[in-house]
Amino acid sequence: MLRIFLVRHGQTPWTAEGRYQGATDIPLDGRGIRQAKAVARVLRSESPDRIYTSTLKRARETARWIARAAKLRPIADHRLNEIHFGEWEGMSFKQMAKTQDPVFRKWREGKLRRAPGGESISSLARRVGQFFKAITKCDTNETLVVVSHSGPTKMILLKALKAERSSIWSFRIEPASLSLIEGNNLIFQVVGTNWTHHLKNA
Repeated sequence: MLRIFLVRHGQTPWTAEGRYQGATDIPLDGRGIRQAKAVARVLRSESPDRIYTSTLKRARETARWIARAAKLRPIADHRLNEIHFGEWEGMSFKQMAKTQDPVFRKWREGKLRRAPGGESISSLARRVGQFFKAITKCDTNETLVVVSHSGPTKMILLKALKAERSSIWSFRIEPASLSLIEGNNLIFQVVGTNWTHHLKNA
């Protein structure tokens, strides 16, 4: 049975401020580093065989702590990068909500598939789907760790469930949270999502 732990990167200054980060390369802040170390302590006991990470700094930094604890070298893959939010990058959720922008309202309601000037949900689904297919094509008994972002984590969960991409809005994925799927290249089960118990003292 293949086990895949999905990790969202730790907190950044923009995460704390509720800003859209997307493709903007923001590093972890102090709390984010503590969160990454907490995730690393949990996953060390799972003896992962491989660790994959987004190429963005906040994910790579989180993966580095996990890899150090597991004595592995993380594998960077751009397909795990967060969706590009275009004109909204750097804007806060509260700031956008106050504008009463009907385009933003449609996005929050799940009725818009692309932020202005940004990447589409279908594009995210395509590249994350390619990654998921690549790591699950062989029926193995390995334990994998995938460190990415909210969007790609949700999309992998949808791929595992064979659910519609419109259901991406149904998941909540916190910084440095853990989710787990288990199965093989025929069927996967979602064991749990958005676990944050390990962050109590981080």
